[in-house]
Amino acid sequence: MPQGQVPPPEPAGTAVDVDVLRTLFLSPAGWIHRRVESVLMSPDGVTRRKVSLDVDLAAHDPWPADAAGRLLVPVTIQAKQPLRNFDAVCEGEPAPVLGTEDNGALAELLLRGLIPEQLPLAEAALLAEQHVPAIVHVPELLVEDALDRFWAHCEHLRAVVHELIALGRLSAEDAENWDGDFALFTTVADQLARGFLLTFVLPAELAGRRLVLKYAMDEQYAAGRRSRAQDRLRHCWKPWVGRVGLHDLASCRSFHLELTVPAEVRLHEFTVLSAEDDRGGTVPDRAVDRVLAEDRIVQRWPGAVRGHLALRPTSRFDDAFCEMVILPARQGITAFASVAVSLITAVLLLVGVVAAAPDRVLGPGWQVPSAAASIVMSVVAVLLSWINRQPEHDLSVRVMRPLRYALNLEAFVMLMLAGAASVPFTPGSAGAYWALLLLLHTLSLVLVVRTWWVRRAVDRGRYTARARRRGP
Repeated sequence: MPQGQVPPPEPAGTAVDVDVLRTLFLSPAGWIHRRVESVLMSPDGVTRRKVSLDVDLAAHDPWPADAAGRLLVPVTIQAKQPLRNFDAVCEGEPAPVLGTEDNGALAELLLRGLIPEQLPLAEAALLAEQHVPAIVHVPELLVEDALDRFWAHCEHLRAVVHELIALGRLSAEDAENWDGDFALFTTVADQLARGFLLTFVLPAELAGRRLVLKYAMDEQYAAGRRSRAQDRLRHCWKPWVGRVGLHDLASCRSFHLELTVPAEVRLHEFTVLSAEDDRGGTVPDRAVDRVLAEDRIVQRWPGAVRGHLALRPTSRFDDAFCEMVILPARQGITAFASVAVSLITAVLLLVGVVAAAPDRVLGPGWQVPSAAASIVMSVVAVLLSWINRQPEHDLSVRVMRPLRYALNLEAFVMLMLAGAASVPFTPGSAGAYWALLLLLHTLSLVLVVRTWWVRRAVDRGRYTARARRRGP
């Protein structure tokens, strides 16, 4: 709190010491010993995130409490969005979490406690009474507009303090600490504008105990920044590289993350990168090795659907994400598409031989084209179409897209074969018809071969995170 400044009144419904709350937020490793997070990308399209926290309530005394004396345990910052299928558990029993209004009051209190001491009294009061509530309570859809106004006011505050420094009205120590104090305040303000404190409300008798807190929720998987057309074309010739967000990475002493992908795909590589590494469209050499305690590359277990990372965070504000390289699984649609394209290639070759020399291949009584062949081809086309339309997770759809394209093309090829077998064409029309048919089949064959080529290239290390950081 700025020196000589009257503390603002605490929001209603809380009995929280500002210094205790600030310490809890800035030093979570002192009371959250271990965080185990599991992200399950299930085939039904839902991404389920489960978090388990080993919390020591004896690390601080007194603990923040509400007006009823219940303990308030702010475990993480969650994005401002509706919590879908949210469950919170303490020691195996359901536990309540703080509501929206009380969460906002707690966030206001935290930000007021982080206002830099170097600000003049009037500027600090204006910041605490107007700009802090404006960004804390802003709805999700208006966050960017509120932050634009907040950053504009921050530029004004910087100018005010730099003027005081130039006039010598701030001590050398205050001038030296100004940039760090203000950067800390603005960083936390940005986090609490885009998210909220996920705070457990626990009975007072649990004070001084070491507990296991758990919560789980469904999330919408982030599709990426590319347009749909670019995304579809890219995945036809490169492996799929996706991201898993790290929620409040450094909110604990030890962080473990486990990712499980659908069975239709396999996780080739799973590693952690800094969010700054992707700015400007390139990925430089600096990864977040400073926060890594262990990085297990899934490449050691080909065909894996699960990856694990163990991290040892060093700062509350390390900004990072997990990057994954996903390939089609060897079984399922991958194997089916390969067999289907191979068999259809053999069928086309056989049809070509029969058409070139029917007397040497078919016995007496058979005719080319044949109505029976038309029925068989139609049935195969329906089968290919049915196999290609099974419901899957969005992740599987993206990774398997080239093989799905190949199956769709082959289904169309089989329908064209059925038409060729049942409808007589003139020689000129037949030539054009067969040219189109062979073109479509060649395209599907290229997609399948390309999938295997990409798999082989990835297995040899061409598309690893280290190779991508070296640049093109």
